[in-house]
Parts: sequence; C-alpha cells; structure tokens
Amino acid sequence: MKKIIIGVGLIIIFAGAGTPLFSGLMMERIVKQSFIDINRMYAATGSGVSVEISQYDRRFSSSQIEWKIKLGPLKSLSGVEEIIFINRADHGVTNVVSTTSLEKNKWFTDFVNHKLNGKNPLEIRTEYKFSGDIKSTLALDAFSFKEGGDTIEMRPGTMLITLDKGVENIFSEITWEGCFIPGKIRMDNLSFNSKIKKISTYIWDGKLSFAVENIKMDNNKERIELSNLKCDHTLDYNKEDASLSIGMGYGIDSIKSGQNNINDAFVRIGLNRIDARGYEDLMRLYSQMMNETMEEVATSQHHPDTMKKAVEKQMTAIGLQMVGIYEKLLKKGFEIQISDLRAQLPQGKIKGDITLSLKQDMTIARFVPIMMQPAAALEIFLLKSDVTLPFKLVGDNQMLLAPVYSGMQTGLFIKDGNNLIHKAETRDGKLLLNGKEVLLN
Repeated sequence: MKKIIIGVGLIIIFAGAGTPLFSGLMMERIVKQSFIDINRMYAATGSGVSVEISQYDRRFSSSQIEWKIKLGPLKSLSGVEEIIFINRADHGVTNVVSTTSLEKNKWFTDFVNHKLNGKNPLEIRTEYKFSGDIKSTLALDAFSFKEGGDTIEMRPGTMLITLDKGVENIFSEITWEGCFIPGKIRMDNLSFNSKIKKISTYIWDGKLSFAVENIKMDNNKERIELSNLKCDHTLDYNKEDASLSIGMGYGIDSIKSGQNNINDAFVRIGLNRIDARGYEDLMRLYSQMMNETMEEVATSQHHPDTMKKAVEKQMTAIGLQMVGIYEKLLKKGFEIQISDLRAQLPQGKIKGDITLSLKQDMTIARFVPIMMQPAAALEIFLLKSDVTLPFKLVGDNQMLLAPVYSGMQTGLFIKDGNNLIHKAETRDGKLLLNGKEVLLN
C-alpha cells in the first residue's frame, strides 16, 4: 500500500512538473491553427491581408513568438506595409498568458520616443485557453502630444476581443473615455460592442452597437454639440429561405448648432429578406473593387491624373457587373423599411414610417413597362407610408400640397392643423393616397 501511495505521489509530482511543457505545446497548436483559420478567412475575401509567424521559440515554461500582419492594399491608406508583434508568454496550468510588444515597428517606437518621451501607453495581454478560445485585452493609458500648434489629449480606454476555435464566433467590446483638442474638438465616453457568428465568408449573424456620450466641435465660426449618439446594427440570417435581414438604428438626444436645435432624433432602416447568394456576390464584387482600387492608389499615388483615370476605369468595369448582381437581390419579399423616424425641431415634430417590398421576382428590364403603364407597379410593389411634417418647416409648398400627377386627387401631403400629413398604401389592387385613389392609367 505504501508503494502505491508513493507511486501515485511521484506521478502527480512529475505530471505537475510537466504541466508548463504541456501548456506550451497546447498554446503552439492553438496559435498556429488560429493563423491558418484567419488566413483562410482573409484569402476568401481577397483582401490581400495576411498573418504570418516569423519566429516561434518555445521553451519549457515560456515562449516567445514574433509574428506580423501584412496589410496588403491597406498600406495605401495607412502608409504602413506590415505590423510586427512580439508575444512573450508564460505557460500556466490551465492556460497560457502572453504580453505583446510593438517594439519592432519603427513608426510606433518613433512616435513613443519623439512624441511621448519614451513612455508607451499601450499594453496588450492575451489569454490562450486549452478549449481553443483566444481572449485579448488592449489597455490604453492617458497620454498627450503636440501636433503642429495643437495639443492632443487622449484618455484611457480598453478593448476586449475573444475568438473561439475556428474563428466562428467573435466578441468585441471597446470602452474609451475619449479625446480632445482644446478649443477645437472634444469627444467623451465612446463604447462599442459586437457579438457575431460566422455563417459564410461574407455573411455573419449577430449584433453590433456604438455610442458616444458627447461630441463638441468649435472652429471659431460655428459651434456644434451632439449628445448621446447611438447606433446599432443587427444581422439576421434565415437558414430556411437562405435570406439575410439587416437592421440599422441611428439616434441622438440632441444636436445644437447656433439657433438650430434638433432633439430626440431617431431612425431605423431595415433591408429585409435579402437573397443570401446575391448578397454574397455583391460583397465579393465590392471587396474586389475596393482592393483593386487601393492597389491603384498605392501604385499611382504620386501621379494624381493616372490614379484618377485608373480608379474611374475600375469603377466603370465594376458598374457593369453590378447590374447582374442587383437583379439577384430583386427577389419576391425583398423589403426596404424606414421605421420609427422621429425628430423634434423648433418648428415641430417629424414622424414617419415607410415600407416598400416586392410582390414577385424582378429584373431591371421588367421595371421599364412602369414608365408606359404606371398601373403595372401595383403588380410589383407593396407600399405603406405614414409621414408627418410640421407646417412651419416647409410652409405652403405646392410641390407637396398640390397634385403633381394627373391621376392624383390630393397632393403628396395634406394640411391638418399645424402639420402636413402623408398616408399612402397599396390595397386591393389600388394605390390610395391620403384616403383617395390614385388613378394610374
């Protein structure tokens, strides 16, 4: 019995002693697989961006990794061809934790040494879990530097990014106290959150939100102040009918500019039941266009005329391809929706809801008959709209109040007290405008 106890004890001791080695091996496997997954994702989009391990030095209880992000065409915007990272990791019992340095990037070290007196405000910490998840936290300390005649004040902030095995789910969270240039601009308390799941290279499902508590701008001629700017995006993939719906909400508590004040402004825009395959083709072509355009900018940036002609040529070529892709999106059920539009102006309140959807699959050519036979639109579109404008905002505008088409019995709007009211809908094969039928033939 005593020998068994001693044997078990020795096994535990040796297993514990070997844990850092095991942790290091697991980390190396996770890191290399994640690079493969990320490169596969970048390659699928044709972005030209890639990640690469330059050196991997694994020891018993620690590792040092040098890796880089090659920015590809993005270098034309940033002026930086690649970003080099040095990860120094300690092997733990259940995970590995590393710190990351940008010490091999001259553009970064020059900025720290010349602008910040050698004090690096950025700290990056990454945790590698044996499940394959990777969690990175970036912490920014407050700092300031001079640029021209201005002093730029940067406040503290943090960014958290979590990737799961295979980079199928991405969670990110940013909080930043803001920045300001005295006498010019001030931004307070920015936040960003996203939780998205990969469906395909270009289709993701999830939510994103962005908010800024306060923005003030002053150019000595005009002062603008925005309070509680909020944005949210939703991506909803429906597997059953292979469609994607995109929702975008934008709101702000107030905008002040001189005597012009807008309060409680909000709008939600929805693109519903988008054909997923058509959307992927559109995003693929858009990505190609952006990458090729940036490459043209990079090669011709010192020759503005050549760059302009190259970009125009690229846009023309892409434009012709876009026609076919747009038709893939014109499927039955595709809907454009503007909802909960509202804004409080000094003249009164704006409100509105508009929905337009397709009753059948369409092509560009099939819209042409509408010009000759407007009634054909009733077989194609479903429409419902309800908009209120303050009369003081537009006044006695005959373009809004008088019929602009011979078949209309009212204007687009009718006056109702202190407001202009618009209501329209397609119903029973008719188009009704402000309660009156519009005679389309």
